[in-house]
Amino acid sequence: MKLMQKMNLDVWRFIAALMVVAIHVYPFTFISENFDYLITRVLFRIAVPIYLMITGYFVLPKTLNDKTKLILYIKKIAVLYLISIVIFLPINIYNGYFKNINILSIIADILFNGTFYHLWYFPALILGLLLVYFLLKKFSSRVVGIILLSLYIIGLFGDNYYGIVNSFEVIKDFYDVIFLIFDNTRNGLFYVPIFLYIGLFVRKYSFKISIRRWKLLIILNFLLLLFEGLVLSINNIPRHTSMYISLIPLSLCVFYFLVLMSNGVNKRIRKYSSIIYVIHPFMIIISHFLVSNMNVLILSNSLANYLFVSLFSLLTAYVIEKIT
Repeated sequence: MKLMQKMNLDVWRFIAALMVVAIHVYPFTFISENFDYLITRVLFRIAVPIYLMITGYFVLPKTLNDKTKLILYIKKIAVLYLISIVIFLPINIYNGYFKNINILSIIADILFNGTFYHLWYFPALILGLLLVYFLLKKFSSRVVGIILLSLYIIGLFGDNYYGIVNSFEVIKDFYDVIFLIFDNTRNGLFYVPIFLYIGLFVRKYSFKISIRRWKLLIILNFLLLLFEGLVLSINNIPRHTSMYISLIPLSLCVFYFLVLMSNGVNKRIRKYSSIIYVIHPFMIIISHFLVSNMNVLILSNSLANYLFVSLFSLLTAYVIEKIT
């Protein structure tokens, strides 16, 4: 307990960044692919909601009182996104990204989907922030919560529950229209807003529940998430694996508990987390190169590969933080 009380929300953000790395590296396949799926594609899906809830907790209250702070924050995210686009541009060119793509698809990627597989987060965050901000300016907090939860439910059926609805022609056509714009429903319209709202909700409201009961609630919701992920996977229902029903109550319980058990912030660790998130695909590419071209076979072990990617992403973050 004392150890947890010394940790702050930026430490949890850092841990979430390492979870994101795991999602992209499959570190537990050395045990089994099924085990890795349950850890990275199911349990570690709490990682991005933690990022979003921390943003909702710290950023939304300020922006609701001062629109200029919203504009400044969005500019900050847009600059980071632009830098990230430039960083991964050579890889996109090498992979032939521009060969079979039209200008409308490029615009859609920049505005909604991201130009590299992990960069979806930045345009989604901007769109999600704008949506939550304007809804809260127009409607009561309760109405906004209902709207955002409804959007998340719509997103569910374009994600983990797509296999249930894609046999209904009218519903499938509806999602086909969505997928003309978005790669998937894990985006700034359906996915991001509810977690930003939960962060704000935790900031505004408190619950008279003991720490012990919060722990039990977290364990229960993790088990529900695991069960949900198993059922969906066994029945081959998902189109994508980001959005779960049980992720909403789990996120609320986890984040409220983290707030209770946290003390202060750490801007250096926050910066490390952001750099690790942006840069880790480069380390994945380097590890693949070392295995394929330099016969560094130890990195063919999934756990060793994960440790390599995480460690060198952290070292890169340390160097960048020191020189900027």
